[in-house]
Amino acid sequence: MKKRFAAVFAATAVLGVTTAFAANPFSDVTPNDWAYQSVSQLAAAGVINGYPDGTFKGQNNITRYEMAQMVAKAMANEARANAEQQAMINRLADEFASELNNLGVRVATLENKVGNVKATGDVRLRYQGFEKKGIINEDKPSKKSYFDYRGRVQFNAQVNENTTAVIRIVGSNEFGNANKASVSADRIYVAHKFGDELTAVGGRFGAFVGNGLIYDDTFDGAALAYDNGKFSALAAYGYFVEGELKGLSEENNLSVTLLQAQGKLSDDITIGGFYAFANNNGSKFASAYNLDGDSFDIYGGFADFQFKNVWIGGEYATFAEDAKEGGNDAWVAGIGFGNYNIKEAGSWDVKAQYFDLAEKAPVFSSTWNQPANYNYKGWLATVDYALAKNVGLSAYWAFNGETQDGEDVSDYYRAELNYKF
Repeated sequence: MKKRFAAVFAATAVLGVTTAFAANPFSDVTPNDWAYQSVSQLAAAGVINGYPDGTFKGQNNITRYEMAQMVAKAMANEARANAEQQAMINRLADEFASELNNLGVRVATLENKVGNVKATGDVRLRYQGFEKKGIINEDKPSKKSYFDYRGRVQFNAQVNENTTAVIRIVGSNEFGNANKASVSADRIYVAHKFGDELTAVGGRFGAFVGNGLIYDDTFDGAALAYDNGKFSALAAYGYFVEGELKGLSEENNLSVTLLQAQGKLSDDITIGGFYAFANNNGSKFASAYNLDGDSFDIYGGFADFQFKNVWIGGEYATFAEDAKEGGNDAWVAGIGFGNYNIKEAGSWDVKAQYFDLAEKAPVFSSTWNQPANYNYKGWLATVDYALAKNVGLSAYWAFNGETQDGEDVSDYYRAELNYKF
């Protein structure tokens, strides 16, 4: 199928700068928790002294707030710690960052003392299969199924109290392929915080549009993001470099101005909207959408309803100017149950979603694992389960799919193991 390069106009993004909601500071940390055991080891080694009376109270539960007080002591006494203990302190500081900040302890100070570069990452083992030979998979058009793997390592360096530099390396290949695995840097950026709510980012970073229907991938440019926990907004300028526009030179790519905002109406309801201004810079991609002029706008919105373990959500996007043929609307609606979190062993969820993507839909590089970015409609069922802490199993089945003209599209199967570290 002909690639729809102009789908880039769809994108207006929320960066990969997300808000972390802290745990209840007065919830219990049990003796079986890794953090409790780590503090016990540091206490036994004399790095910390436990409670103000100089004791660590055996096998009693303590609160996260009390635990943070002990971590703060470890930070103050890091000179006593060896390399292994310093790494342990770093992990504890990351876990209790919110409580430490409430205590007036800046985690950035610790990072500067015990090593200002932090490494995180993930590994994915994946199987993909098709009812028929790869008719919806342009990367593997001659195969009915295949296995592949991917590994990513991200390095976060604390330049100073407010500035962070990030590099992420990614490598991937197909099982059995004797060729050298593809290795590249898909994140290279600098982020600077102006207080607690405003962040400026420049370089190659992650951009997330709406709930991910339109785009969830790499962006080259600069952005300014605001987030106070209840409301977030973003303005960015640059280029999309993955999905339909992967491999294009700067001269042939499209410059995009991205605007987005979202807010929590309550603890259960989140809504958002986005708008994009894209300039084709003399490129020829606009002809694929039969749109006139040098600049094309796309807008859309999304809504999420989370009532305890029940999720209902949907998203819509379209060109501001109608295509002359083929249609250009894209929408998805779904429902789910569960509370999957890869950090919590035994957590799970299930989802069912319906996608309707017009022949000229403004979908560029979607976060969802639907079979196609355009000219497709059908169902997607998803199951996620945390086999152990930081080990997740996910399965996807796209079924009853067809083109907008009613031609049958192959069912699509995907299963993957994800490991976070």
